[in-house]
Amino acid sequence: MTRAERITRAERITRNEPTTRQKPTTRQEPLTREEPIALSHLGWIPAGALLGWFAAFVFGDLMTLPVDLYYLIYFGIVLGFVALYVRRTGLELRSWISRRLRWAVALGVLGSVALMQGVLARPETPALSGAMLAWAVVYRGVIYGAVDGILLFAFPWIVAWRAFGAESARCGVRVRASAVALLAILLMTTTYHLGYRDFRSSKIMMPNLGSLIGAVPTLVTANPVASAISHVGMHVTTVLHSPESDLFLPPHRE
Repeated sequence: MTRAERITRAERITRNEPTTRQKPTTRQEPLTREEPIALSHLGWIPAGALLGWFAAFVFGDLMTLPVDLYYLIYFGIVLGFVALYVRRTGLELRSWISRRLRWAVALGVLGSVALMQGVLARPETPALSGAMLAWAVVYRGVIYGAVDGILLFAFPWIVAWRAFGAESARCGVRVRASAVALLAILLMTTTYHLGYRDFRSSKIMMPNLGSLIGAVPTLVTANPVASAISHVGMHVTTVLHSPESDLFLPPHRE
């Protein structure tokens, strides 16, 4: 090494510049897993419950709107709130839905079969036919069932699961997150149904019993769409078997 090269190398070391013999620093890739969020994140659950109650009480109970018009308003309120949550908290919705999707679909279908039994065990009511039947299956069965499933099951489960960082946590944390999620689902179910006057009685126990069954697919698969699938199956069965049911598909008009 010449004298000029030694001087140049010494100057680089003085200025903390890498020399030719130093290995470049490797840039670390960002972690793809989601870290635990503060437990204050759970505040989204009572906010969602109150919003569900507000929609049911004001537009489904106080205002005697046509049922399908009420559903449209309800859809807008719920989906708007969930979209706000996704945007504010940076939720990567696609990655959450794709996790264990095959198991979620399978258990969702099994859950819908279990919930269907509760519908079929109740008295049959006059059936719909023709275009009205097709409309009701899509609108009151699939769409209403999916939106209900998002509010009552998928949303509270995601909030609880993220608050505990349960996806990448050990088993004990997952159990606690699932327990909190189940309580959140029951809170959401109770608060929402209390918006309808006929559920402000001992009748409130029935939707909670259904939610205990309906929550199982999502709690087992850790996928938010599983229980929503089960709920859609229950709604479609109600449309086909007892469209004038006094238990399912509220609000109930006298």
